[in-house]
Amino acid sequence: MLNIELQCCGLFMLLILLRLFVQESGLRLSSRRLYLFALISSIACLTLDIVSIVGIYCEKHHLIPRILAVIICKLYVMSLAFQTYQGFLYAAGEFFAGNSHKKIRTGYLIWLIVGEAAIALLPIDFLIDGRVVYSFGMSTAATYAVTIVFIISTIVAAFRENNMTSRRRKRAILIWQFTWLLAALIQLLNPGLLLVGFATALGMMILYAELENPHEGIDRMTGLFTANALTDYVNDAFGHGVVFSSVHIHIEQNMRDPDPEKRKSFLIWLAYYLGGFKKIYAYRSKENELVLLSEKTSGFMRDYRRIADAITQECGSAFHVSFFLAPESNAFKDAQEYFRIFSYYDAEAENRGEIVINKESIDHFRDYARAKELVESALEENRVEVFYQPFYNTKTGSFTAAEALVRIRDEDGMLIPPGRFIPAAEENGLIIPLGVEIFRQVCDFLSTGKPQEMGIEVIEVNLSIAQFDDVDPTAFVTDVMERYKIDPRLINLEITETASAKAKKIILKNMQKLINLGVQFALDDFGTGRSNLDYFLEMPVDIIKFDYTFTQGYFKDEKAKTVIESTISMMHKMGMEIVSEGVETKDQFESMVALGVEYIQGFYFSKPLQEKDFISFLEGAKAT
Repeated sequence: MLNIELQCCGLFMLLILLRLFVQESGLRLSSRRLYLFALISSIACLTLDIVSIVGIYCEKHHLIPRILAVIICKLYVMSLAFQTYQGFLYAAGEFFAGNSHKKIRTGYLIWLIVGEAAIALLPIDFLIDGRVVYSFGMSTAATYAVTIVFIISTIVAAFRENNMTSRRRKRAILIWQFTWLLAALIQLLNPGLLLVGFATALGMMILYAELENPHEGIDRMTGLFTANALTDYVNDAFGHGVVFSSVHIHIEQNMRDPDPEKRKSFLIWLAYYLGGFKKIYAYRSKENELVLLSEKTSGFMRDYRRIADAITQECGSAFHVSFFLAPESNAFKDAQEYFRIFSYYDAEAENRGEIVINKESIDHFRDYARAKELVESALEENRVEVFYQPFYNTKTGSFTAAEALVRIRDEDGMLIPPGRFIPAAEENGLIIPLGVEIFRQVCDFLSTGKPQEMGIEVIEVNLSIAQFDDVDPTAFVTDVMERYKIDPRLINLEITETASAKAKKIILKNMQKLINLGVQFALDDFGTGRSNLDYFLEMPVDIIKFDYTFTQGYFKDEKAKTVIESTISMMHKMGMEIVSEGVETKDQFESMVALGVEYIQGFYFSKPLQEKDFISFLEGAKAT
């Protein structure tokens, strides 16, 4: 009886696996394609293994000529070498993604071709003794040489992966390879146990269960692909240069009708409807978000319009649906930027019917990302600097105050204007550590006593109101002042943003804590549209700062002139002092003085200056 039971069992397993793999709808990932090639090569190798045993048996009983048995045996060992090559390509798929490492891949291909030629040309012999059947000779030795290179390379490729997904992939590939090596070792010690073919089938089953099972990436409720599947596809597409179109669909249920069953029914209907579009992959990436992807970019917009119209009609008033469209993925640098842009515009997408990602929006995001990285690195590498712009006190005729203004230097030492990084810092929360660093440097400067010697009575520090909308935001202010032994009366904190009615109560409470210590507050940027009468009436501020554009409006528009004159009169009646920013000429200075403005700030006197230059300016002004 021939010793082919395990081989037949393994072949049967592989054929079932092929059937399952082909019939299931899976993602068009390069790893799945490589797995399919490895699976087919395994089936071919195992089939030839069975045929070679039959051929050796037939040759022994003179049923076929020896040359035919030799050819069959060589085809088997050649297929074994090719199978290990396909396994290596599967394990190293990400390493060879796109056109990366083409020379290395070509080198492996040459090694395979040379090895297959050697296997084909070198002599082979075979033995059959009862149930012991095997091949040997120079040809099989060449097979061992070829396969051992690919097996070692496969194991090395598995260890190259470092992220969370890759650790699972590494584990599966290592189990696959060590299962095969263990079977080969057992078969070498006991030729009667032909385990290699069965081990091959077992290894492919392990890979399918761990890495290539399409059911793992399926959402149970909707039948759509999951967020993990989306990440796998997008990473794979960018890695291999595949261009796709996509739309993110945000579905928000009307809070007046929060029935979860209605939401579930809507999602199931939507999943069923999307199943009619054969060239579109649908993902449930979040609880309330679906993502549609298609490599058929030319017809995607037509399909998208049909889908959007059907969804809008079906959801009625029960749901609010927004669409976030990216026509072509090659507009993005990489997968990371693709996901980050969608997260960046996420809040905006929920408030508008449709957002289309174009060059302008991508450039805006990139500027934001660069600014964020700039602030982070500047904080880490001590590249945050404070400049000071003096205030002229119209009552005393001297410079008695200054505003602290933040500047950042890039890696080359060039100064970056605040307009390039402040908005990004405010959006992502970096404004809080940035504000702490500014305040620390101001207190450090005051602790030297030099500003006070030159007549400076107070320094204004511009802090975001986000720093006061907290449980106890006063801690960093008091801690820093205590550390540098600073009199709180030397500090005037500028509030720069409005707040919601709910947050205002917390802010007022926290501001009052600092006021009780002696810290003063000023309302900055008055006249920009961000400050209004109701707002500053409630805020416990002593000083109102006219924005540059508000000040300049006095000299350019008669209506603005009337408004400013009335505002100044009203502020004075309320006991508030005024700082006029943006004064640039002698005429403007004299006009503001005539209006009774207490403090003048602007390029007419000085631009913002570094500490030493600021002190030099004050010394010069004092001398005159």
